[in-house]
Amino acid sequence: RSVFRRGNVMYLRLGEEEIEYNPDFKLYFQTKLSNPHYKPEIASQCTIINFIATERGLEDQLLAKVVELERRDLEEKSKALAEAAIDYQIQLVALEDDLLKKLAEAPEDI
Repeated sequence: RSVFRRGNVMYLRLGEEEIEYNPDFKLYFQTKLSNPHYKPEIASQCTIINFIATERGLEDQLLAKVVELERRDLEEKSKALAEAAIDYQIQLVALEDDLLKKLAEAPEDI
């Protein structure tokens, strides 16, 4: 992030422009797509909520809230593991792309 403080006010550098930043600001997007696909970089920085309620999904959400309240250490560990999995997925895609590029540039008699 490019958030910095000037005096008592926090600013966010967005491109070449500096705008006031409020840490309580939240932005919500909504889609009519039943199963939207987001790049791993975006998904790792967002909270994606699927409003198609199933009993199992509601149980998982409730369990996550209870664990967050009663065992914050477990919830933090779970979030860290999820972020690591996303980072590994991004790394895997980069490695696959690199491998395909090297194979495409390799001589025919490998």
